[in-house]
Amino acid sequence: MKRLLQLFSLLAILSLATLTSTYAQERNLTGIIYDETNSPMPGVNVIVTGTTTGTTTNFEGKFSLNVPESAETLTFSYIGYFDQSIAIGNTSNFSISMKVDAEQLEEVVVVGYGQMEKKDVTGAMSSVKSEDFNQGVLTSPDQLIQGKIAGVQMTPSSGEPGAGVNIRVRGGTSLTASNEPLYVIDGFPIDNTASDPGTAGVYSASASKNPLASINPADIESFDILKDASATAIYGARGANGVIIITTKKGKEGQAKVNYDAYVGISNIAKKLDVLTASEYRAATQAEGSTPLDLDANTDWQEVMTRQAITQNHNLGVSGGTANTQYRFSVNYLNQDGIMINSGMERIGGRMNITQKLSKKVTLGANMMGSFTKNNNLPYGVGGALDGGVINNMIRMSPLLPQDYSSPNLLEKNPYIMANSVRDFTNTQRVLGNAYVEAEFVEGLTGKINIGGDITSAKRNAYLPGSIEWVGEGNGSADVRNNFLHNVLLEGTLNYTKTFGDVKLNALAGYTFQEFGREYNGANATGFQIDDIAEYNLNAASGDNILVDSYKESSKLISWIGRANLSFKDKYVFTGTMRVDGSSRFGDNNKWGVFPSVSGAWRISEELFLSGSDVLSDLKLRAGWGITGSQEIGNYRSLPTLSGDKSYGAVGIGAGVTYDNYANPDLKWEETSQLNIGLDFEFFNGILFGTIDAYQKHTKDLLLELQAPQPAPVDVYLQNVGELKNQGIEISLNTVNFSKDNFTWQTGVVAAFNKNEVENIGDYEEIFTGAVGGRGQVGQFAQVIKPGLPYGTFYGPRFEGLDESGNAIESEESYVLGQALPKWTLGINNSMTFGSFDLNFFFNGSFGHQVFNNTALEFSSTNDLYGDQSTYNVMKSAAEEDIRATKYNSKFIEDASFLRLSNMTLGYTFNMSNVKSVSRLRLYVSGQNLFVITNYSGYDPEVNAPAGGSQVPPIGIDYNNYPAARTFMGGVSVEF
Repeated sequence: MKRLLQLFSLLAILSLATLTSTYAQERNLTGIIYDETNSPMPGVNVIVTGTTTGTTTNFEGKFSLNVPESAETLTFSYIGYFDQSIAIGNTSNFSISMKVDAEQLEEVVVVGYGQMEKKDVTGAMSSVKSEDFNQGVLTSPDQLIQGKIAGVQMTPSSGEPGAGVNIRVRGGTSLTASNEPLYVIDGFPIDNTASDPGTAGVYSASASKNPLASINPADIESFDILKDASATAIYGARGANGVIIITTKKGKEGQAKVNYDAYVGISNIAKKLDVLTASEYRAATQAEGSTPLDLDANTDWQEVMTRQAITQNHNLGVSGGTANTQYRFSVNYLNQDGIMINSGMERIGGRMNITQKLSKKVTLGANMMGSFTKNNNLPYGVGGALDGGVINNMIRMSPLLPQDYSSPNLLEKNPYIMANSVRDFTNTQRVLGNAYVEAEFVEGLTGKINIGGDITSAKRNAYLPGSIEWVGEGNGSADVRNNFLHNVLLEGTLNYTKTFGDVKLNALAGYTFQEFGREYNGANATGFQIDDIAEYNLNAASGDNILVDSYKESSKLISWIGRANLSFKDKYVFTGTMRVDGSSRFGDNNKWGVFPSVSGAWRISEELFLSGSDVLSDLKLRAGWGITGSQEIGNYRSLPTLSGDKSYGAVGIGAGVTYDNYANPDLKWEETSQLNIGLDFEFFNGILFGTIDAYQKHTKDLLLELQAPQPAPVDVYLQNVGELKNQGIEISLNTVNFSKDNFTWQTGVVAAFNKNEVENIGDYEEIFTGAVGGRGQVGQFAQVIKPGLPYGTFYGPRFEGLDESGNAIESEESYVLGQALPKWTLGINNSMTFGSFDLNFFFNGSFGHQVFNNTALEFSSTNDLYGDQSTYNVMKSAAEEDIRATKYNSKFIEDASFLRLSNMTLGYTFNMSNVKSVSRLRLYVSGQNLFVITNYSGYDPEVNAPAGGSQVPPIGIDYNNYPAARTFMGGVSVEF
């Protein structure tokens, strides 16, 4: 690690040395820039063409810039105005008049089923463009915006390459259904259900994979996040958790461009758990007088099981077009080793985006991507004791045992042998695309037909070989599973835009049909005499030890949509939306739902008393209300269903089947109403701008399993009974801190406060969830769902010290011990340019929450350490405190507040004005997860890896989690 830090510092020093030599011969240019009214313009970008050397004008419209002697042209740009390129020649002082670009002046953002001028947006939404994306080793598109948007929290499920991410927009709105937002890619709402078919047996278990990891982040142009109900109601029964609209890069009219981007990164474990070293282990057991199994080793198992992981990523893109045809093609290759041995991810993919004008009034378009992803899954498991996987045994294993230690004891599994012996691979193929035709019928009236398909095929092969001593020769176990998912879209929309004097109308009407399906089959076999190809030849298993499983399911969603946006004098804007959804997932009595919203905005800055202000350049007050829903409960939950197994025999049906679900014809979606008030502001023509939003969300008809009226074939059935609410404040602030000569410095800050409260859980007084893992912890739960408390509340006895024997003393009563949901989230981004150098560093943090460190609990009982011939290690803190035995209590609920330097990137862009074949060349070095300020003792405070739960999934639990990585990388970006 020290060498990596030295290398990173050396690269930075060499870059600074290059800067010194590059600017040894410079000259100074000055000038003033005016708008169309001959008034000075602050904030205009002034850049040496083909480089990043530049500045912006000050409050008086003036600039001063040092440029290389070789510089030939200056480019002047400002939003809403045409770019101008001026030859430098012998001129040293410039006077420039900018010309208005009426089309560009009105910034356009992507909203549901279309686009809208930003000034006409009345809902709460945030946009992130490609130039503001996170940098570093990024395997999926969602990582591009982590920490960048107020009110959007992203928590990785683990540090494994391609692992899933839990995303919450303005807090969770459900207890049992999905809380993930809806993703819309180039107008196609996708089903983000995990495609990995999983495995049977805890030895092959690993964290769920991120479905978005099949999509290349380098293909993304922008994100538009819809947060309040007035913005998301257009998506009806799928809008309650927010909507993330992803727009991919398209070709533009002009000469063909070829872009190549590549980086190589080196990753190491960011932090190790503080368990006993070999010398500390021997000292502790000698002091106790116990006799552990000592084979004269000095093994750091965390060092043995982790490695210096290499990541390489290559992107090649070609784009261009004519007035009638625009295109972009790209290919990508990613190979990311995990920091745990024998784990990683490999992906190859391509994308094609084409737009073709058939005439002035008819346009065709197509967006298509395909990818193949191979995951080498680490068998790190989710359990402890007999069920422990690689992570659990890495922490458990005594440092007095050598790396090649082998034992038939299931409590002495060598993690090194396990990781290198188990074969567990998932191969995922995905094709996602849509095509559309858009035509203008009469002036202002356009129609669009959009069809799309998303097909994913995932196959997972896993094998636990009998060559491992604790498995035993002839006892090898194979598991093969296949998942096939499809998502088909057909939609038609009409859009009408017309101006009537001071009134501007934009109206949308449409129909959508979407079908989702999944087909699964799997087989598990035990008893292989030969390990080499067992998972590809299940019939080789001895006896009848073959179990098979399969199912097929589908659902349909039919919808009518409408929206009207009315603007009067560009001051007063009103928006109304309506969506009617029909879902096959719900009961016969509630197949259809109506989701309306209304919102308005007052552009105060356009009033006469502010229209001439030199200080306040924009001020807009927004307010909106609406109703959205969530249908993410799985299929057939309203119907009586059957389940099959050879051992079943339901009365009145016959052998092989039994009743699985109780019919509920009244079952419907969870419904969320939301009120939002917001303020958009800008001072000094963009020197300072931002937004403030306050919201309140109330969700009713939460889905919970209650006791079924007896007699009945099942004990419980799903009902709409619960309620919860979220309320909070979001702040987004951007500033131009300094802009003079060759130096600019800009800062962006996002902060959000959210308070969550469960209000009603039907017939239940409380629901326990978050099963505690580890030996001696059976039957304990770490969290409670209870009216008046937030979702994810930690609940249990308080730790009150140790008795004379070293056993933990716990309170007889249970108390609220903390909450998993953070009260505050924060993101701070700083961007600087100095000549041809650029520096970006980004902090993110969460505050006011706790994590249950289940891993620390399992390894805090030193009775395991002091046993005869012990091979069991413990946390150093447990040995120091002499904790002999403990169960779940407040001691293991830890403060998880943190502030992380998530990324720092230093780049240098070369002046290519004299190079004909290359228009842009940039080199950069970057560090990721450089440090974390936190009191949390586990691997990382951003974690969600529970041992198990009940009908309500737990959050904020750390158990046997894949460690987080620290990465240093270098890259190149070149445009031909």
